[in-house]
Amino acid sequence: MKTKYVMGIDYGTNGVRVGIFDLQGQQLSFATENLTTMIPHNGWAEQSPAEWWQALGKAAQRARHMAHLAPQDILGVSYDVTSCTVVACDQNAEPLRNAILWMDLRATAQAERISHSHDPTLRITGYGRVSPEWMLPKIMWLKEQQPKLYKKAARICEAADWLGYKLTQQWACNLNNISLRWFYDENAGGWPTSFYERMGVGDVFTKFPQTINRLGDLLGTLSLEAAQQLGLLPGTIVGQGGVDANVGMIGMGAIHENETALVTGTSHLLFAVTKKNIHQSGIWGTYTNSITPGLNLIEGGQISTGSITNWFIQNLCSDLLITAEKQKTTIFELLNAEAQQIPPGSNGLIMTDFWQGNRSPYTDGNIRGLLYGLSLSTTRGEIYRSILEGIAYGTSNIIQTFHQHGFTPTKIIVCGGAAYNDLFLQIHADVANMPLQIPQQLEAPCLGAAILAAVAAGSYQDIFTAVDAMVHYERFIEPIAANHQRYQQYFAAYSQIYPLLAPWMQQVTQLAANTSRQPGDLR
Repeated sequence: MKTKYVMGIDYGTNGVRVGIFDLQGQQLSFATENLTTMIPHNGWAEQSPAEWWQALGKAAQRARHMAHLAPQDILGVSYDVTSCTVVACDQNAEPLRNAILWMDLRATAQAERISHSHDPTLRITGYGRVSPEWMLPKIMWLKEQQPKLYKKAARICEAADWLGYKLTQQWACNLNNISLRWFYDENAGGWPTSFYERMGVGDVFTKFPQTINRLGDLLGTLSLEAAQQLGLLPGTIVGQGGVDANVGMIGMGAIHENETALVTGTSHLLFAVTKKNIHQSGIWGTYTNSITPGLNLIEGGQISTGSITNWFIQNLCSDLLITAEKQKTTIFELLNAEAQQIPPGSNGLIMTDFWQGNRSPYTDGNIRGLLYGLSLSTTRGEIYRSILEGIAYGTSNIIQTFHQHGFTPTKIIVCGGAAYNDLFLQIHADVANMPLQIPQQLEAPCLGAAILAAVAAGSYQDIFTAVDAMVHYERFIEPIAANHQRYQQYFAAYSQIYPLLAPWMQQVTQLAANTSRQPGDLR
């Protein structure tokens, strides 16, 4: 019998990635297509669903050709997509506007109203602030600011649900998304309808897909249109996908109790699997049965991480980009060479990672990043290292919050962009004083999506069995004790910044928002 393969689709912020794997988790091919993010206003972020679909077709067909496979060799397909990327569309998935991207902060006022409602449903935010990234505040913004479009929309859904329909012509929510970001609780009756009504959007339930699937369920099969777009056969099995970070956890094998997954890219996401129910300030969760039945998730995250290093490179490293191309190396090799000559602590520079606000533990969309310690002797290498360190401080701040509320991780499993940067990994290990485990397959969301396809196709009986067969590990990064000792002082200073400066930062953020709307003399 001929060997069969599975395709995993991973939609990140900057692009769509498609990987083809065998049923032992070995990658045959990998293809990417870039995506465009539009920033129409400060704190806003949008993308075009039409571009998502076109990019997927190009990447999927290229991945199959690179693997030298025929369409019939692909047993199944599944996917992951950024969470809280909201699509308003008609019944046939035709978008009525650009998608509101996950990191968009336009719904800050709506999130504040939700946060001040003191509704019992807010236990999954630790009774703290609700992020403007989440689904409910974005729905409220649409109804309040674009009421005609809201009324016209037959569907208001996650990007994952939109993609599922485009692939199969079947509308479905996934339990993973709605548990994390829609306040759905399977153990507490499902939808908190009275809460939605209290927030003024009780009518939105008719706009949600009515079917709810678990990760790895059989969603359907590829429609003729989708098969042509992806270069596969109509009738190819499609497994239910979900949130990129959680599907990434599956691809990392971080689905057992007391393991913490650090999914890196444009942002950092930390998820931990536990049997406990933890509802505490500074922690999001507990999300019941979100990945697998019987296990809960707790969460922390940073909105801006890889996006900060990308900003730094694009704005301050044009000469290094040219040098890297001439020397046939990467810009990170050049930047790391500079940064490795600088001691831990970047000679007194401390950066906060609040460039698009803070997701946790503060959940504050009204603060922005800062860099303290600049002097006339400051070098580019020091600034770059301080960016890596500031991101690692933010990660450790989340881990420390987990510790404070009774969850102690035994290790951190890392995937995504940061896993390609040894200096970045070492800084994370040194600041947190914890070992990092690195999977063999660094594009874990792609592999996780492929695992869901294999489960949906019946190749494995469940996600745990598939993970045991398809996930493999490469190495550990151990913390350096001397570096950790030095970082403790800087991390303590980082931890004081928000309590000391939050009111001032919020005031200046509001000032910038107000003045950006006012005409002025630009001479």
